[in-house]
Amino acid sequence: MSESKRASAENFEQPMSPDDIGFDPDDAPELDDEWFERADLSIAGKLVQRGHRPGETERLVLPTEIVERFRAHGPGWQIRIEDALKEWMAEHPERL
Repeated sequence: MSESKRASAENFEQPMSPDDIGFDPDDAPELDDEWFERADLSIAGKLVQRGHRPGETERLVLPTEIVERFRAHGPGWQIRIEDALKEWMAEHPERL
């Protein structure tokens, strides 16, 4: 093991104080409502719910019969709904 790796390994066992690593609690993000809305929810390391990220995706409520028809054709049903909506928008720009 090289000298620098050995020194790092030896120092690894010693806990560092926040001052040693340059941690400033004032640099932490403010935990406001917006922060919690964007946060992902994990339980026991498993992603349960992805946080809301404006511009990436939005939540949409659809009638059950529509969702069931798309789900009946197997995996990828959400992408098929997205593609169907994009196709409709391209064909009917005047209705938007």
